[in-house]
Amino acid sequence: MRNCFLSFLVLFSLVSSLSAQPVPAADVINRARATLGSNDSLDGIVTLRFAGRLEPADPQVPAATLLILARKPSSQRLEIRVDDMVETTILNGNRGCIIRSNLNAEASQMRELTEPELERVLYSTRQFFNFFRPDFKNGEEVTHQGMLTHRGVRCHALLYSYPNGLETTRYFSVEDDTLVSVISENGVEAVNLGSQLINGIKFPERIEYYEGERKLHTIVLAEVGVNEPKPAGIFNIPRPAEN
Repeated sequence: MRNCFLSFLVLFSLVSSLSAQPVPAADVINRARATLGSNDSLDGIVTLRFAGRLEPADPQVPAATLLILARKPSSQRLEIRVDDMVETTILNGNRGCIIRSNLNAEASQMRELTEPELERVLYSTRQFFNFFRPDFKNGEEVTHQGMLTHRGVRCHALLYSYPNGLETTRYFSVEDDTLVSVISENGVEAVNLGSQLINGIKFPERIEYYEGERKLHTIVLAEVGVNEPKPAGIFNIPRPAEN
């Protein structure tokens, strides 16, 4: 009996030791990607289009319409419209600009993106197409930070970091491998809600943004387009004289 008990203790210790081993980040990422679609489908995306609206949590702030066009690897056009005002951010490779236009007055102003703004837009564009996979080509690394409970869900916490200081922590459900939320280095958290199947790939229906417990706004994705033709010159940066 004593030998059986000792054998049980050894086995229990071995199982506990194995369960305590860190889970490779690559395994978590591969399982999470599989919840969205096949690798061939995800890797085959060249262009994306998101159309919808931005709904501020503060009812005193007006809602905005939103249009995002992106092309792999580093082209993006973001248009945010509130009434007659339109702010357009354009990224084309390593150049970018912001154009603010008043449609009624037929007037606009343009300026180049600052270096931090350019890095942020480049980062967001790459993330559109990576689907949780680290951007190794540009120096991004990922490490498993352990398991914890986040938003009431047992999660794997993965820290993604670039040499320039940009960091993102993603929380993936231990139970079903889905993405629970994303927190950037500035403390803003994005939570995907709902799902819509486009060309065999799952996209969220809306994304809620928080700073701590305070809700900032919600992006509602009314339309998602995958690999649609884009108008010629849509990512061109205009000359200042053209504005």
